[in-house]
Amino acid sequence: MKTYLTLIIFLSILLNSFGQNNHKYVKLSEEKKGKRITLYATNTDSISYDVFLKVDTKDFRRSSNRPIIRNIAANSKIKLMTLIQLNGTEGNYDSVFVVNEVAYALEFNKDHEAIDFKLDKAIKDKKVTIFTKDDCLICPDTKRILTNNKIAFTEYNIDKDSINYLKIIKEFRADKENLFENRIPLLKVDDKVFNKIKSVEDFIAALREAFN
Repeated sequence: MKTYLTLIIFLSILLNSFGQNNHKYVKLSEEKKGKRITLYATNTDSISYDVFLKVDTKDFRRSSNRPIIRNIAANSKIKLMTLIQLNGTEGNYDSVFVVNEVAYALEFNKDHEAIDFKLDKAIKDKKVTIFTKDDCLICPDTKRILTNNKIAFTEYNIDKDSINYLKIIKEFRADKENLFENRIPLLKVDDKVFNKIKSVEDFIAALREAFN
């Protein structure tokens, strides 16, 4: 059962990945000390990513023979695996390193693989509102991202309660400089409204903009 679960998770990551070893923010690196090689994932982005690492080798003894799936927190370097070279071998190994395209973490509590914005309290005090509807395909994902990252939010489902949503539309249309797109999900952080969210990636970009 565990083997099938690992395979399913891997395929999910692979299908949503930027590709192997060429991610803009997350890189696989090694540090060699004697016969010991330690593999690390380094994330230089302001949000976290899930990674998949699988190593095949006959020249090393590994700290784990199973594929490794880890969440790499923002601006962090995480040890993934240690390889110990066997006597009489050349020290060769092959690796598959995949970075999930969808980043889920914008956490602020360091006990939960968090990002440090240096304005933690101010960020936590932001008022976050999300407008959803029943047939919105990405709304469950956007809510999960907020929940998993301890971001308190108020949800309004416009199929059940459209009053607050119509109020925001009215405010935007009153400001002639704003071009309002009637799109769901709609994210509001304090007084800033993000109404051009077409994908989970757009939602993550909106959060990055709102909290940076």
